[in-house]
Amino acid sequence: MNRLAEKGPRLVGDRITGMSESAYRVLVVDDDLAQAEMVSEFLRISGFKEIDRVANIRSLWQKLSRQEYDIILLDYRLPDGTGLDVLEQMARREQETPVIMITGQGSERIAAQAILRGASDYLLKSGDYLITLPALIHKSVQAHRLKLSIQRSLDQIRYQALLLNNVRDAIVVWDLAGRITYWNPSARALFGFSAEERLGRPVAQVYLSVFNPPVASPKEGQTPPAHVTRNFTNRAGKQVWVSSRLTALRDEKQNDRLIGYMDVTHDITRSVEAEQALRESEARYRAIVEDYQTELICRFKPNGTLTFVNEVYCRYFGRDREQLLGMNFLYFIPESERPKLIQHLVSFGTEKSVAMLEHQVMLPEQGLRWMQRTDRAIFDARGRIFEFQSVGRDITERKRMEAEVKAAQTHLIQAARMATIGEVASGVAHQIYNPLTTIIADAQILLRSLAQDQPGRESAEAIEQAGWRLQQVVQRLMEFSRPPGEASEQFSITDSIRSALSLVSANLEAAGSRLQVDLDPDLAEMTGYRPQIEALWVNLLLLAKDAAEAGRAHTIWVSSRLVPPDQALVEVSDDGRPIPPGQLAAVFEPNFLGPTSGRGTGIEYSICREIVRQHGGEISAESTPEPRTAIRVLLPLEL
Repeated sequence: MNRLAEKGPRLVGDRITGMSESAYRVLVVDDDLAQAEMVSEFLRISGFKEIDRVANIRSLWQKLSRQEYDIILLDYRLPDGTGLDVLEQMARREQETPVIMITGQGSERIAAQAILRGASDYLLKSGDYLITLPALIHKSVQAHRLKLSIQRSLDQIRYQALLLNNVRDAIVVWDLAGRITYWNPSARALFGFSAEERLGRPVAQVYLSVFNPPVASPKEGQTPPAHVTRNFTNRAGKQVWVSSRLTALRDEKQNDRLIGYMDVTHDITRSVEAEQALRESEARYRAIVEDYQTELICRFKPNGTLTFVNEVYCRYFGRDREQLLGMNFLYFIPESERPKLIQHLVSFGTEKSVAMLEHQVMLPEQGLRWMQRTDRAIFDARGRIFEFQSVGRDITERKRMEAEVKAAQTHLIQAARMATIGEVASGVAHQIYNPLTTIIADAQILLRSLAQDQPGRESAEAIEQAGWRLQQVVQRLMEFSRPPGEASEQFSITDSIRSALSLVSANLEAAGSRLQVDLDPDLAEMTGYRPQIEALWVNLLLLAKDAAEAGRAHTIWVSSRLVPPDQALVEVSDDGRPIPPGQLAAVFEPNFLGPTSGRGTGIEYSICREIVRQHGGEISAESTPEPRTAIRVLLPLEL
């Protein structure tokens, strides 16, 4: 169809509005240049502004490929064919622009052939034909527009009828006289009556009254209700449930005058029966899960919305059923646990419909608790998950016992490891003490025989110093690997720190380390082995000193404070070389290969941990590249 039909004027009655002769686009096809010029000039004088001319058929097709026209004035004889040839080609190309055939050869046969082949009119070049041409153009364009409008209306009617006949809902229409005027094929399938049996019949008798509740036509001015659920008994005696929507039909061309009603009915029998079965199943299910009062039972949608909870679930989370239904169960899950739980639910599918998970929950009054849950996916007819059923129970007490067992196991392992260290230390001392004494003695003898400026004296001094350092390491290992004595005492943690500072402060200052001390003088006393605790602080201070970097200022901070209700927190930190991230997790494990952490000989931190453990405390390390490395010790106080 010509696109002008979409963009052109609007038809009202028998005339065209929105378009005057000046808006028409006219194409004159004539090989007589003078004649074409005369026609074009006359049309311009008559009010036509857009006029193009071509002299042959080939130019005509070129023009039509680039421009749309409202009318073509076509000469019969052209250099490359006749006007009849053009009309045939236009029909084949589905070119619907109206054509007025103009020729100087009057022939009724040619005129008849032109009209038969699609020309709008035929005009002879004789007399005052130019005077009649504007009116003829207007008439042809008007007739063509009317034809297109009628065609569109027919197409729309056919399309609407096709839609109504193919929709799956039953559609029944009746007029204001109460007679059925339309009964589509879906109505026949639903109600069991053909259109021939129902068209023209009283709607009140054969349609409205068959429903329960009956369909009532609204009175003038009333708004029909939305979807209404009804039922009726079909020809086979079966009860059918439908969703019905009644609509008032109005004529827009007559000021929305009411002309009838349309009822659109959809069969919902299957969904109603399924809902009834579900309610019955729900009642049985509720009886079971409410009587089984030991497990937390719930159901929820894939998005987490709770659709059922039993009484145990309500009591556990401290909410009424009305408060919980519609809530997302993830509300009770800590943020840190949610990714694990979401991944657990995402993993369900046809090959995995049941799975168990343990996770923490946050209760309103009790705080964090542990829950073990077994989730089962419920699938619809298409194999898609539409709900989950979960059976859970509180396992907080079991988790606490497991943690205690694990801590005891860890304690035994650490105790065994430290016993091994003691045995290794004894063996090391036995194996190297005598050779070490010989090395130190020979170095001293060598130093006596060498003058101060003699080559080799510096090497002899280094040997002696290395021997003494090694001997100190062995002695320290022997001392800290021995089990503590039986006698313990009450002493001040603050005093033990000050005693340790007095022992090593000169050593730290000589190494270029600056001390900053902030101790809480009011800390309560603790019970334990004071020499070991003092050795703990000495060890941590010397380890912090070892981290100093050459040519760079180095500061060591020592602080203590009360951690309610009954613990003291002592922190020894420094801004030296940080402990590498890969070694931080194992910094308290004994390392006999050397000081891979950059501090000490490799076993000092493990000795510190053993001292803290023997006193019922905790020790931890933190190291960042700012740099700032902190060792924190928590010790119990006597309150």
